[in-house]
Amino acid sequence: MVGLLAAATFGASTPFAKLLVDHVGAELLAGLLYLGAFVALGAAQPALGRRGEAPLRRSDVPRLAGIVVCGGVLAPALMLLGLQRVSGASGSLLLNLEGPFTLLVALAVFREHLDRRALLGAVAVFAGAGLLTTGGSTGGDTLIGVVLVAAACGLWAVDNNLTQSLTERDPFAIVLVKTGAAAAINLGVAGVVDRSDPVPPWGVAIGALALGAVSYGLSVVLDA
Repeated sequence: MVGLLAAATFGASTPFAKLLVDHVGAELLAGLLYLGAFVALGAAQPALGRRGEAPLRRSDVPRLAGIVVCGGVLAPALMLLGLQRVSGASGSLLLNLEGPFTLLVALAVFREHLDRRALLGAVAVFAGAGLLTTGGSTGGDTLIGVVLVAAACGLWAVDNNLTQSLTERDPFAIVLVKTGAAAAINLGVAGVVDRSDPVPPWGVAIGALALGAVSYGLSVVLDA
């Protein structure tokens, strides 16, 4: 039950992010989402306490950097840019590509075994993405949106496999580092790129922080 609630809170991010991205730049929105998650996780950490997991080590820095760059900076920016060009429903469906891409990265890079059932599932998801690519009504814009969301899923697949390689470390600490670093980098980039309008409306900013706290923060706490 708790696992389903965690999945539901994370799944809510796409349609609500679609509403917000029309009012704020993708990079700034990504920074606000991760800032909300970082604050929520930081507030929840004392209540969760230390659970005996191994702490992060200096040798983990390269993989943590890959997690932050791929999953915390590039992927959300591409996803939000893609949501500007596809519907919220299509974006939610396309995010299912993350699973098959994760399998393919694990197979190609980490030499893991892929059974027949997983292969058939991956093919089905790719076929669905193909239908979305050819079934839109906005021509090239829809195709660009699909490609951007698919690229985000590919980067999250790399993130997932790098995170999997750190299974012996405290997962809460990994996510705390990821959300904090991603928030700082995305907000910094937005401050440089979006100088003309760096501050979104207060309602949009609060909504983005709340969405990040629930979808990227609470979902992790529930799954912990």
